[in-house]
Amino acid sequence: MRELEARLKLDSRNSSKPPSSDPPGARRKPARGPGGRKAGGQPGHKGNSRPAFAPEDVDRTEEAHPKCCHLCGGSLRGAARGVLDPVRHQMVDLPVALAEVMEYVLHRVLCPRCGVVTTAPLPHGTPSGVVGPRLQAVFALLVGRFRLSRREALEAVVSLFGPKAEVSLGTLSALEGRTSAALGTPWEEAKAAVRASAVAHADETSYGRARWLWTACTSVVSFFLLDPNRSRAASQRLLGEDFPGVIVTDRWASYDHHPPQRRQLCWAHLKRNGQELLDRGGPAARVGRAVLRAVDAVFSAWEKHGAGRLTVPSMARRLAPARRELLHALRRGRTNADRKAAALCNDLLKRFVSLWTFARRPGVEPTNNLAEREIRPAVLWRKGCFGASCDAGRRFTERILTVARTLRRHGRDILAYLEAAIRARLAGTPAPRLLTA
Repeated sequence: MRELEARLKLDSRNSSKPPSSDPPGARRKPARGPGGRKAGGQPGHKGNSRPAFAPEDVDRTEEAHPKCCHLCGGSLRGAARGVLDPVRHQMVDLPVALAEVMEYVLHRVLCPRCGVVTTAPLPHGTPSGVVGPRLQAVFALLVGRFRLSRREALEAVVSLFGPKAEVSLGTLSALEGRTSAALGTPWEEAKAAVRASAVAHADETSYGRARWLWTACTSVVSFFLLDPNRSRAASQRLLGEDFPGVIVTDRWASYDHHPPQRRQLCWAHLKRNGQELLDRGGPAARVGRAVLRAVDAVFSAWEKHGAGRLTVPSMARRLAPARRELLHALRRGRTNADRKAAALCNDLLKRFVSLWTFARRPGVEPTNNLAEREIRPAVLWRKGCFGASCDAGRRFTERILTVARTLRRHGRDILAYLEAAIRARLAGTPAPRLLTA
């Protein structure tokens, strides 16, 4: 009975369930910032407004002159102008966007010597199909970055650019294969950058038809890989067999082969575990309270470290009492009457050294929020399109996610990069660098 009641209490606060699965009226604490204040603008803060465009950025100007005084109604025709500075009102709008049809007239000539007909070739870098590089890049952007279904992407392009831009679903599938080929080198570049990094955040999620989407993220790159397994071998295919850096993960066993001194377990996951035990009540609550006390100490110290008030060695010293208290609580909890609390204690004791890597090595975070943030858009995409069902679709998925998420983190124009990569593929030249110096 207690187990069934505990299941009913599970939500996004005390388990890995997403917030969208919470029932109506679920208890939620108001969002507050690091200083305990509510999220959003504070009373008396200075508002921010969009700065005016520079004169060279204005594409069209229209002038308007008053015809009569707004107070007395007297005519202002012939009144002196230019004495007072005008008020400038700027508006951003879109021109009517139409697809452009480009026709190449390939002349044919009959050879006077041998009688063979020779047809002029297409200009170098011109695709043989009916879709040009920029339109191909737009399709990839709508599907891979903005998570539209293929049919929605086709409809959106026609709505935005007119009926000339209409293509079939089969053509779109072929375009994705060509885009995937154009992004092969940037994808390999991202993989190499991740495997050479000092710290990598890793996570995985199901991605339809018995596939798993893995991600490895650093401070500069997000790398994605689709694999049929959620195993140790799959994690090694993600990061390499002998990854030299620190990995930040949850407690999934596929990462257990990595040296525990170079692994950091996620304290945000541990906070949900502690809250779950506290909500279960009974003997489990004792373990839950001990875990949550350690969580509070860790996040408090990490906040001060982020503000520059604590170095890594001083943070480790500050956390020493919390570390000892948690260790004693876990040892006592191994024989807890609640089987879930006892299981958590035994699991944490086996991996205890990996809870504190962030307090030994600079640049390591105590949570895996980075990887979870990066993989979240892919989860939303999967819910809308049910994942990829063929090898070509899987390659497109992992490559467009890698490129789009990495470029977005650097504030670079994703559409411009996709078009440049597609044009480079057509011209037989190297794709543009994904990671700039």
